[in-house]
Amino acid sequence: MNVALFQEIQAFMQLKKWNKTQLSKKSGIHISEISRILNNKQPLSLQNLDAITNAFGLSEGSLYTYYVEECLNEGNRIDKRRSIQFLYKCAAEGRKKHYSNLIDLMLEENSKTLRKKNLLYIFSVAEELFQAEKGEQALPLYEVIIENDSDRFSENAAISYFRRFYIVRMTDIGQHALAHVLDQLAYMPIDIRKEAYLWIMADYYRCENWKKVLFYAEKLKQLAAEGEYYGRALMYKSFALTRLGASLEEVLDLIAEYAHVNEFFSDIAAGNRYVALLDFGKLEYVDEYLSWLETRDDIYAGLPRILESYVRLDRLEDAKKLIERFKHVINDMAMSKEPWLKEKMYWDFRYAHALLQCKSNQVEKGLIELLEVAALSNSIGNIERFKKCLLAFWQYRFFAAPHHEEKYTQLLSTGNNH
Repeated sequence: MNVALFQEIQAFMQLKKWNKTQLSKKSGIHISEISRILNNKQPLSLQNLDAITNAFGLSEGSLYTYYVEECLNEGNRIDKRRSIQFLYKCAAEGRKKHYSNLIDLMLEENSKTLRKKNLLYIFSVAEELFQAEKGEQALPLYEVIIENDSDRFSENAAISYFRRFYIVRMTDIGQHALAHVLDQLAYMPIDIRKEAYLWIMADYYRCENWKKVLFYAEKLKQLAAEGEYYGRALMYKSFALTRLGASLEEVLDLIAEYAHVNEFFSDIAAGNRYVALLDFGKLEYVDEYLSWLETRDDIYAGLPRILESYVRLDRLEDAKKLIERFKHVINDMAMSKEPWLKEKMYWDFRYAHALLQCKSNQVEKGLIELLEVAALSNSIGNIERFKKCLLAFWQYRFFAAPHHEEKYTQLLSTGNNH
């Protein structure tokens, strides 16, 4: 045990007037183990440090500043087991000061071989955190790999770039992270590359960049000949082709193909068949789609399209009843912190709702909502929805007040930059 940590423990033992036996009883650590630790014949594990800290009545982590040195072995090199355990716990609990000190030690290693090994330890902790759904806590560790791996095209660096993109994809730096991960795809192992293609494709779907969706759907389809990834590739391909000029028959054939992947895709395909029919203007299927959808947990996914179909059919009372009936679902979409799909569907819903307001003699409110949805769409790069909003605004421009026109002109100018 290093001198500073030993002196801290001794000081608290003296304060409590405890001997080794009393420390053993209070901490739950066997007396023989306490003796070996205090006599510097056994390393102090993080688990034992937590037990001793708790016995003293201190908050956990109070002595972590002194533990960083314990992550070194007798040769003053990083000890794998203790450093990984300490790094994981500090990162998981947000103790950045403590794990930053340890990482600094790991990166100061002069030997390239040992430094590479230390980076591998950091990467393994990041992966463990990521798999435990602690992405935000893992992110700083992936950044360390990205910034310090001497081989920027190594497999671990490539995985780190993808993990970073996945973690930040819904933030302002998502597009920046995407640009970097696209350069790293060739250096990823196959399983990670399939996952990367899926989330890149999904990100372009969120922005309604249909050419990119189609491109990465084809990439994923080539890489995955069956199963979950294959089904997702076909599904996203059908979404893209719907917007890129394919025929209804081509889209329905794709839907029928992924319906055979497994039971999950069979269920999804049933709903997406209705979606395709509506997208191709066969609005007479809207009530049948609602009947299929209304008892499902994912009803939020279809509400915007049903609402827009009612508006286009001039079934305005049915549209208002739909909103009232599923107000709880709409509120959940508005407040949801869940994955990006609900967010996208909520803004699709607001676009349809704006059209409803414009047709229901509430043009002032409808124009405001169209401009709000256009601004959001523009900010996240959803140019398709952005254009739809501005086109709808143009149709009702004679009802616009000067401040509406000013905002419209501003958005039009900003959107042209894309």
